[in-house]
Parts: sequence; structure tokens; C-alpha cells
Amino acid sequence: MSISSVLDKLKATPPAAVALADDAEIDHLYKYWRLRILYTSFLAYAVFYLCRVNISMALPSMEESLGYSKTQLGLIVSLLQIAYGVGKFGNGILADRTNPRFFMAFGLLLSGLANIIFGLQTSLMVLAGLWLLNGWFQSMGFPPGARLLSHWFSPSEHGRIFSIYGCSHQVGAAIVLIVSGYIVQTNWPVGQRWQYVFLLPGVFAVLFSFFLFNRLRDIPESMGLPSVEKYRRDVTEPAKLDAIERQSGAIETLRTSVLNNRHVWFVAFGNCFLYIARYGALIWAPTFISEAKNVSIGKAGLITAFFEVMGILGMLSAGWISDRIFRTRRGPIMAIYMLLLSGSLYGFWVAPPGHALLYAVLLGISGFLVYGPLMLVSVAAINFAGKKAAATASGFTGFWGYVGATASGVGVGWAAQNYGWPFGFSLIIGSGVLSAFFFALTWNVLPRFTGDRDRIS
Repeated sequence: MSISSVLDKLKATPPAAVALADDAEIDHLYKYWRLRILYTSFLAYAVFYLCRVNISMALPSMEESLGYSKTQLGLIVSLLQIAYGVGKFGNGILADRTNPRFFMAFGLLLSGLANIIFGLQTSLMVLAGLWLLNGWFQSMGFPPGARLLSHWFSPSEHGRIFSIYGCSHQVGAAIVLIVSGYIVQTNWPVGQRWQYVFLLPGVFAVLFSFFLFNRLRDIPESMGLPSVEKYRRDVTEPAKLDAIERQSGAIETLRTSVLNNRHVWFVAFGNCFLYIARYGALIWAPTFISEAKNVSIGKAGLITAFFEVMGILGMLSAGWISDRIFRTRRGPIMAIYMLLLSGSLYGFWVAPPGHALLYAVLLGISGFLVYGPLMLVSVAAINFAGKKAAATASGFTGFWGYVGATASGVGVGWAAQNYGWPFGFSLIIGSGVLSAFFFALTWNVLPRFTGDRDRIS
């Protein structure tokens, strides 16, 4: 297959030549494909996470086996965050104009291959380069999913639908944390334990990418269906719907819907500090628990899994509350959750050694509180920018999130090694407070194109 044919496959599918007219058939197909798109996107992003969060469980073993310092390993972690952040922005723009079926599956295939090769290397430079590439491939996961869901579900459903989609984070991360905890304690006949933390998820991701290609499709119009707003009759002014359905160029969309939108900027800055708190807890918690709390690395992985498992409830609750109680306002719940997160992380930091159950409870509360706002960041960005800029806006806020994640990866590792864990946790907790501040600036903002009373100024 030539490069040009591959690029042709990546192009967004044009609207079907013949639009369906039978209401019963339209309703049947919409119900079928909405469910299929949702569960396939959910499973796909969970598998993406198998090939990203796995490194957190491998760090202690890599430090021992390879002799690298926390700062060096933190640099490897941060390189993924840099590539992911830049890639999520760039691939967000591309995802709004490509076929998510091919785009997402191709990214997962490449990420799986990167993990397999990573697990066979020992050189610091090679490991760093491969994890950098993996970050770019990982950034091909969320934007096409955001594009699909924003086209198959209306803004009034986004809080609940994206909360379900967002739970894939926790499912994938919890699975890999628990399984990797056993992997790094198993005596393998060939190679070192940490290598299998990358080899096994990598092989699974490669195989799953073919299933993903089989199950996904493009937006409703490409299948002869009406837009979701017309299907659900969510837009009260036809002229407004016609306006948002006009396709603009990538640069014009970026400028008008994202860069000139102050509310998207507020969410982006809030996401930056949110990611410092999130990755500070997620990436370094197993190492902190094993070193500062005198807990085995296997049990530390199980404890950290509570961070992910409880995040599922946090996402579902935040999506439901923002849709139902705050009537599609995302800012209030994001700000409230982040303030409470700072308190729970402080409790985790100062908890005395020898209380594994207490650590699990506090990390579970922290996961509940951080993943609600994390999911709503993309929802808010899409709501504020409009669905035609869905992946672009999501990618832009994601870029700023991974600016924070980069600071968290190398910054917390450096702080813990040179000044101890108290300084590292002070950075994490302070970031939670700053995140709450920026989210609070969008307290009264509602989605675009939902009627005059809801228009964003």
C-alpha cells in the first residue's frame, strides 16, 4: 500500500450521496451506531492507557535494574508528556478533518509497537526517544474520540456521554496498575521484570487496533444520517445550525473558535495545573508509597489502583451534576472538585506509615476528585468552541494539560530526590488550588449554540 493511499484513507469521509429520509430507519440506525461508537471508543482509549500508565509501575524496577536516577527516569516520563501535549494539539486539528476510524486505529497500532520495542532496550537515550515517540502516538487516541462523540451526541448529552468515555482512563489505568504489580514481582524465564510491563500491553494494543478499525465509522452525515442536532431537534434556530455546519479552514477554526475564545484559555490554564496534580499523584504514588510509607511495590500498585477506580465515580458524578444540576455549566463542579482535591492530597501526604487502607481511601478520594474535572475539561472546551472545532479545542486544552504533566514528571522527581517528598507534594497541592481558580472564571459560562439565553459572550 502506497503512502498516498494511506493518506487517502485518513481523509474524513464526505457526506453520503443520498441522505436517508425514513424516520424509523434513521432512528434505528442512530440508536445502533451511537451505542457502537460509544463502547468502541471507550474500549479503545482504555487500551491506549495500557501503553502509557504502565511506566509508573516499572519505574522502581528500572531504577534498580538499570541504575538510572529518579531525575533521569522522570525525564523519560516528561518526554512522553511533551510529545503528547504537542501531539494532542496538532492531532486535534488533524482529527477534525480526518476519518477517526483510521486515525485512532493507526495511532494505537504505533503505540503498541513503540511499547514492544521499548521493552527490549536498555540505553537511556534510546528509551527516552522511544517514549517520546510513544507520546506522539498516544496523542492520536483522544481527539478522534472527541470528534466522534461530539458529532453523534448533542451538547445536552455531553456531560454524561463524555463522563462514560472518560471512565476508559480509569479502566485502562487500573487494569495496568494491578496487573503490572504482579508482573514486576514475577520471575520471568528470559529478560528482566520491568520489560514485560511494556511487552505484554504492547502486543495486546497491536492486536486490538485491528478490532478498533473494524468497529468504528465516521460522523453521521457520512452514513446518510442527519446531524445529531437535527435528529434530536436540539437547535431552536435553523440559521444557527446552518452556521455551525459550515466547514471552515483549519487555521480559521483555530483562530475564531479557540485562540480568540477567552473561556477556552481559562479552561486550558486550569487544565495545566490539574495535570500537575494528577500526574504528580498517579506517576509518583507507587514510588512514594514504597519509599516513604514502607509498603511493597506490589501492594503500592494495588493501592494506587484505587486512584483510578474511584475516578470512574468521579467522572460519572461530575458529568451528571454538570448536566442536571448546573444545567450544562461545567465551571462550578470543576472548581469545587479541585479545591477538595488539594485537601485529600494533603491528607495522603501527612498520613503516618503503616496504614495501607488509609492510603487507599485517600488516593481513592483524590482520584474521584481529579478525574471529574479532567473529563469536564474536554466537554467545556468542546461546548465553548462548538462541535466543528471539537478535536481542535480538546487538543488545545490537552496541550496545556501536558505542559503541566511535563512539569509534574521531571519536576516532582527532581524535587523528591533533591529536597524530599514534602517539597514535591507542596507543588502538587498548590497546583490544585490554582487549577480551581482558573476553572472558577468559567462559573457561569454555558455551551455555544443552545439558544439566545445560553449564548457565550
